[in-house]
Amino acid sequence: MTQEPERIHIEGEVARLLRPAGDGRMAVEREVRLSDLAGAVAEGHRTDRTPMLPEGTRLYARWRHTAVLVMEEPPRVRRLRWSAKTLKSEGKYTEHSLAFPFVVYLVGFHQTDFEEMRIYFRPAPLGGESDPLYFSNLWNVQAAESPLARCRACLRGRPEGLDQPVGEQVVSLIEYFWATGFNRDIEDNCFDRAKRRDPRIATLEAWETATKADPLFPLSLAWEPVGLCLGEALDHWRRHGDHGRKIESAADVADVMYRLHETR
Repeated sequence: MTQEPERIHIEGEVARLLRPAGDGRMAVEREVRLSDLAGAVAEGHRTDRTPMLPEGTRLYARWRHTAVLVMEEPPRVRRLRWSAKTLKSEGKYTEHSLAFPFVVYLVGFHQTDFEEMRIYFRPAPLGGESDPLYFSNLWNVQAAESPLARCRACLRGRPEGLDQPVGEQVVSLIEYFWATGFNRDIEDNCFDRAKRRDPRIATLEAWETATKADPLFPLSLAWEPVGLCLGEALDHWRRHGDHGRKIESAADVADVMYRLHETR
């Protein structure tokens, strides 16, 4: 016996997704504004305006449903919280002053909804899309071999305020990443991958000692190339992050509806 497929019910200014609920009944699974649904299907929420972009934005790339902000921070010393335990063990956090090179963030959105953030290092500021990207040495960034997971930042939950414009979300996300503390939650992390490249970053203590001796020492480190330049990283995101596809059935419309804010 085949299950009855979902239905899309449109009444006035509202579109409802109906799914089988047993005994031949159909229950409302999701409800959105018809104007939002029509815009998502036809135009992917395109806009004639570029959003207000925060300080440090180097590039704003946008495709049908996907947008990526490329942010860059100059070298600086950060005061970070660190625990040798995992988050689940709730170990005690200590604070350490650590130097960083140029930090590049790729922050991706589906329409205006945050999806993920990737973090890279560079020994010099970005000059163009052909510039290579490098692994960081951060604990809460993945060093996985899979291109879909490599250099993805672990945010351990989401900060509040992600209903704001894209530029304000990016600022909140970056601040949240650095403020929540670092630990050994990610087994395959960028710190463990990078620590063998230079004795000055082999341990947390060595990193802090090198920072006190020369806050700009990370600019001279031989950071490991990721194997992608900025343009290639953006192309990869476009190919794998853009969810645009033909609308051929109610199931395709339902997929779009799940990415919109509900009216109830």
